[in-house]
Amino acid sequence: MAWRFKASKYKNAAPIVPKPENYVRDICVGSYQTYGNNIAASAMFMAFNWEHAGSSLAVLPLKDFGRKSKLMPLLHAHTDTVTDMEFSPFHDGLLATGSQDCLVKIWHIPKEGLEESISNPECTFSHKQRRVETVGFHPCADFLLYSTSFTTLTLWDLISEQEIFSNADHTEVIQSVSWKRDGTLLVTSCKDKQLRILDPRTEQSCLKSANSHAGIKDSRVVWLGEQDKVLSTGFDAQRLRQIIIRDLRNFSQPEKTLELDCSTGILIPLYDADTGMLFLAGKGDTTIGYMEVSERDPYLIEGIRHSGEQTKGVCLVPKRALNVMQGEVNRILQLTSSSVIPIMYQVPRKTYRDFHADLYPDTPGYKTELTASLWMQGKNIPLPKISLDPAKRENGEEPIIVSCLKFI
Repeated sequence: MAWRFKASKYKNAAPIVPKPENYVRDICVGSYQTYGNNIAASAMFMAFNWEHAGSSLAVLPLKDFGRKSKLMPLLHAHTDTVTDMEFSPFHDGLLATGSQDCLVKIWHIPKEGLEESISNPECTFSHKQRRVETVGFHPCADFLLYSTSFTTLTLWDLISEQEIFSNADHTEVIQSVSWKRDGTLLVTSCKDKQLRILDPRTEQSCLKSANSHAGIKDSRVVWLGEQDKVLSTGFDAQRLRQIIIRDLRNFSQPEKTLELDCSTGILIPLYDADTGMLFLAGKGDTTIGYMEVSERDPYLIEGIRHSGEQTKGVCLVPKRALNVMQGEVNRILQLTSSSVIPIMYQVPRKTYRDFHADLYPDTPGYKTELTASLWMQGKNIPLPKISLDPAKRENGEEPIIVSCLKFI
């Protein structure tokens, strides 16, 4: 039992919100009926749905702030609402978008940002007659993208611009997808109340399935780093919001079930595998929760909550962009109806004059030798890790960007 009371160095991480003049203001954000987060970030840029239609995106420098003009350059991405978006983990200017117009598009954001509006993608993939629900990049293989549309999950090779895998085992719409951190497996949540573990490189790609949340509302799932565990959020039969942790070795039986409250917004789980920090934000909620995920009982340890504006969308900022010399261990971008608020999670220390190495384990880097085709052939190449110590960083504080696309 002694382990249960072991103090964590992230236990007292506190949310810090800047003054209003120091975040992006005077933007126009609608209410979108999507499974996506409505905002995404790389170490250099942020992108989010713009105006009530949501078919265009605003793309701004990550450190941008202040009032924004409705006449600023935009990414005119699709003819209907953008349902999901994600930046590549290897190229800060490479953005994927999916939309209700049934298309997936790949965009190159110039190093200097959007100086004029853009409407021509680098490449386009079609899901024919079904709207795209989610898109995301592989965590280890460069230029490998997944997208989902209704009951189908598809993998795309961006170099050859070809579909390289498709799975249609789901019986209802796929609501979320998450890769294992080593890129070997992925997990899906679905409207049919099932979680599925998939390996796209095996003949029978669906390896396991389990009953998920009993409630009829949406659910989300995230893989817990390199562990053989996944965490899902949803609703129980009494419409209480719920978190469930499952271990792949006993997938049908939840390892931990936690009932929360009766709010109606589905909780978006944002998980940082380096620190074990889990952030929970519901669309329409004014509170963002923080928990630590532990490997043993009690599994979920509640931290300091943040209360503020109503959430329209939320995302984590990559580790390379953190202000480590201020004890910032994570940063959330909260999208509201009129602003983007950067919420810094800081671990209190007596002084921040020195780099606190104990707070910052080495993290997966931004360079990989693994391509989509090599990965499909069965290759697994661990992603080299990098130090967040400014004295050891290859390019100081400068993030890596993609200088041009098509593609290497």
